[in-house]
This record gives sequence, structure tokens and C-alpha cells, in this order.
Amino acid sequence: MDNCFKVFLRTFMFVCILGLWSCSEKQNKIVLHQDFKDEQWGRFDYLTSVFEVVKAPVVCDLVLEITVSDLFPNIYPYHQDDGSFIFNMTIRTPEDGSYRSKNYKFNLKDKEGNWKSQEVDGYYSYKLPLINEMTFNKIGNYQFKIENKYSKDPLYGIKDLTVKCIPVK
Repeated sequence: MDNCFKVFLRTFMFVCILGLWSCSEKQNKIVLHQDFKDEQWGRFDYLTSVFEVVKAPVVCDLVLEITVSDLFPNIYPYHQDDGSFIFNMTIRTPEDGSYRSKNYKFNLKDKEGNWKSQEVDGYYSYKLPLINEMTFNKIGNYQFKIENKYSKDPLYGIKDLTVKCIPVK
């Protein structure tokens, strides 16, 4: 009886580990991540990455996560009320090199100049929707490029930026 129980227990643990491993493939994938030195992003410092799709088609939501400080977007006092985060994202496909490009503008502050996020340790974090239900139709490398479109150089108070691919169920 003890041997049967041990075999059952080992089999059960193996199935559980296999199940957890297969679920992990559905976790959010990081498309692009950047920590900014001195919390500054230069106007012409493009962020680029390659996102490999190994199984297609796959549908996911692209979400941008950003963390900023009170210096955002500029060190000059008359710019502090402006909470605009302006950028362009371009995605180049692997099959024929075609691309899609879009300008984005998110207001991180309300009309009175107050942050739309709670402050935690001097920073404000946001999750911003980029593309809902984007389909990656082909296996291969998708090239991402994000361009800072803020008119002053550099953009201050930006700690980090991450683009995630969140699978749609």
C-alpha cells in the first residue's frame, strides 16, 4: 500500500508541476523595458526591441506601464501642470516588413494639475492601453520602436517604461 501511495503522490506532483509549467506560457510577456538613467529620456533616444512570436496566431493586449516622479515632464515650474505623455510607437512585422505606427497622448494629470495616480515612495505608476486584441499572425520577430514626442529635450522625471503583451483569453 505504501508503494502505491508513493507512486500516486509522485504522479500527482508531476502532473501539478506540468500543469503549472504549461500555464506559465500564458503569462504576460515583456515586449520592451527601459530604466532611464537620471530619470531623463532624450528627444531622439529611440527605444527599440525585438519581440519573438513562436506560435501564431496569438491575440494579446499591448499595455504600457510607466513610472514617473514629480519632475515629469520638465524641471521648469510652468511645465509642471502639464501631465501629457506623448510618444509614437511603430511595429514592423516579420513577413513583409510592413509596419503600423501610431501617435499616443495620455494625460497623467487632471485639468488642475493633480496626478491621476497615487504617489508611492515619490513615484506615480500608470498602466496605459496601447492596442486591444492585437493579432500576431506570423511566427517571427516583430520590431518595436518608441519615440519620445515631448517637445522639450529631455523629458524629465521618467523612471521606467515597459510594454507588455497580455494574452487575451
